[in-house]
Amino acid sequence: MALQWNALEFSYPGSGPLLAGWQWRAQPGLVQLIDGYSAGKTTALQLLAGQLAAGGGSVLVDGQTPAQLQAAHALFWHEPRKPETMPPDTTTLAQWTDTFRAHFPHWNDGVLAEMQQGFDLVQHWHKPLLALSTGSLRKAVMALGLASGAQLVLLDEPLSGLDKPALAFVPQALLQAARSFAQGGRYLVVAHYEPLLGAGADVQILELPS
Repeated sequence: MALQWNALEFSYPGSGPLLAGWQWRAQPGLVQLIDGYSAGKTTALQLLAGQLAAGGGSVLVDGQTPAQLQAAHALFWHEPRKPETMPPDTTTLAQWTDTFRAHFPHWNDGVLAEMQQGFDLVQHWHKPLLALSTGSLRKAVMALGLASGAQLVLLDEPLSGLDKPALAFVPQALLQAARSFAQGGRYLVVAHYEPLLGAGADVQILELPS
């Protein structure tokens, strides 16, 4: 079992190659993609999600491509800063949750309840997404991703816009998730400018190439 990034070839129009020749392999658990200079964290997640098409190389999750994971309802990727990955603004958080509950075969309401409490989201559950702050949207995405039961869960800049209680809760939530994902043979990939947890048995830190 492994998440493998095999020298993907990608460049934006008019730009040179990004992440050229980069190769890595991760075991189940938490994988932290670190880049303090904003040189490709979000792009790396989009490539892992299959949202961007590479010109060469491959990403394989236990031998499956991102497209195969999507088809099997086994990949979670939503980013509030990229509207194309989000539902209509008038969708309530409760309605959005119901779509995930129906979509992901290994959805976990127990994890969702823990995230609702930890991120203080209960008060927002029946609000439309347009009524939520950037921080609340970020918390909602983390809660839904961790509860999804997906084989591959991708989270970008999880601390962006969070209040102090949520900032304190994130490392706790990620540590618990790292253990759960490792035990379940699943992968949680988090992109941030610095590590949120130290490396360990269930936690790997990968620095993007400059």
